[in-house]
Order: sequence, then structure tokens, then C-alpha cells
Amino acid sequence: MEFDPAALPPNAMYKLLISSVVPRPIAWVSSVDRAGVRNLAPFSYFMAITDDPPTIAFSSSFRGAGPDGKKDTLRNIEDTGEFVVNVVDDDLAAQMNVTSGEYPPEVDEFEVAALAVAPGTRVGVPRVASAPITLECRLDRLVSVGRATLVLGRIVYVHVRDGLYDAATGRLDMHRLRPVGRLAGNFYTHVHDIFEMKRPNADYRG
Repeated sequence: MEFDPAALPPNAMYKLLISSVVPRPIAWVSSVDRAGVRNLAPFSYFMAITDDPPTIAFSSSFRGAGPDGKKDTLRNIEDTGEFVVNVVDDDLAAQMNVTSGEYPPEVDEFEVAALAVAPGTRVGVPRVASAPITLECRLDRLVSVGRATLVLGRIVYVHVRDGLYDAATGRLDMHRLRPVGRLAGNFYTHVHDIFEMKRPNADYRG
């Protein structure tokens, strides 16, 4: 089959794209509004951009509950310039799913999902206390792409659960991390079946 994006009916390209780019990591983004109300929501258009300076990006589409169509997360980041990305593992998958609902701005998703909260170290945004990894970020820039906004964040502090970091290699233990990936529709995936292939270049630094 072949598809012309310009000829597809509404929402068809979205379904095709999220079924093709899989599995996707989940940016479980915490933020606060100007009044200090906490927000927590998952985004699966998420990636690392560069390590120097350490920068990540996620995309927020314009289909929020507010009059301007912006999601609470995007509006909060615009107002405060700060956010935290929390990594989702097996134990947090169900609570992450709870926070994906459409809630009014005054609702605290940490409370809705019964999540323990920990303060940020370098930013004034709370993080999910039990998350295996949290990345405290300051806004680098916003890029408008169609009906979405790409949020680029500079990582200013990293929290890693004890037992995940291997000081000898400088890497995290992928077998212990057990992250959750996003597929399409209501489907997710566990990252349990891990295999290794060594790069052909001997000085590979990854």
C-alpha cells in the first residue's frame, strides 16, 4: 500500500505515524503554573537532542482543554521556563496512564495518581519521587511546527535511582531500568528482551 499524507482523511496520518515510529520513549513531564498548581502528563513524541549541551525535546500538540488549545504542560513551561522529565518504568506504568486523562488546569495529577512527590534541586518543579530517572530542565526554546510546539529543554540536573548507574562504564543498567515504551492506540511495551550487538568501530563511546 502507498499513502499520500495530503490525501488522507483527518487523523489518519496521526494513526499511521504513531504505528510506524515504535516503540517511543515516554516523557512524563511535571510542571507548575504561576500559582504553584502541579501538573503531570505523558508525551510520547520525545527524544534526546544532544549531550553537549545536554538537551532533550518533546512535542505538545494543540488539543488541550484551554481556550487557546494549549495543554497545561506547555502553558506552564511558557510561564515558568522550567519542567522535569520523569522516566516511566514497569512499576509506574498504570499511574502514568492515569495522568494521561484530560483534567482541568486546577487538578493536580500527582494527587489523582496517588504519587509521592520530591522537590527539584535546580528547578522549582516537583518530580515523581519513585521514578528511576528524572531530568530537571530549563526551557531552551519553543519551535512551532504545524499544530504542535516542540519544547527543547536544557538538562540542569539528573536524579538516578540507586543501583542503576555503573560507575565503571558510565552507563545505566538496561536490565534493571525496565522502561516502558509507547506503541499505538492503547498499546505499550515492556523493555525486557534485550540483546547486544557491538559496533564495528572500536572507539564507540555510547
